[in-house]
Amino acid sequence: MIWMRLRGFKRYFIEKTRGEEEAWRYGQKVFLKWSRFTIKTLQMEIEVIGAQNIPKGTCVFMGNHQSILDIPVIRATVGRTVDFVAKEELLKVPVIGYWIAHLKSVSLDRNNVREGLKAMNTAIERISNGYNFVIFPEGTRSKDGRINSFKKGSVKIATKSRTPIVPFAINGTASCFEENKKFKSGKVKIIFGRQIDTNNLSKEEEKSLVDKLYSEVYNMYEEIC
Repeated sequence: MIWMRLRGFKRYFIEKTRGEEEAWRYGQKVFLKWSRFTIKTLQMEIEVIGAQNIPKGTCVFMGNHQSILDIPVIRATVGRTVDFVAKEELLKVPVIGYWIAHLKSVSLDRNNVREGLKAMNTAIERISNGYNFVIFPEGTRSKDGRINSFKKGSVKIATKSRTPIVPFAINGTASCFEENKKFKSGKVKIIFGRQIDTNNLSKEEEKSLVDKLYSEVYNMYEEIC
């Protein structure tokens, strides 16, 4: 915690002296080191499947959400910088909340439609400028291992920015924390599927996109369970 806080001071200094972009790059490096440290400390055994499906260009990663530990697992396995579309409550979580707020990530206030729409537009703009994002379309953690229905509006960030979606499924992180709110070691599997193109979709294809995404994630989840 102290190490991360000191890195926060350094990030602030870099932003003031070298600009926001350099501060973001530094923050991403700290985020990655913290993610790897968390995984190592908890002795989480991570199995990655389908990494070859991650394209070289900008993309939006979308999949199920079991635990707060999904965040370090995804950051450590995607092999690139990522930011998150996160619910506002996440900003109150120590360490994670600070870095979510001080990178390119955006927070959603689900009780304020206007602010929520503003955050979505900010994410669309940043993705269009080449920043990769992670979105959990369930809207919250499932905790019990089930995959809840996906919010229909969750895919709009990808469709409006015309950015491909990389579906993923994750399993095992809930047992490492959410089951009894105590951190423990465990085996985690994460699988990445083939990208779903969002460019030049017909109106019907756009309407059915969230169902297609859900089906992809559900099938992959069944594969790793």
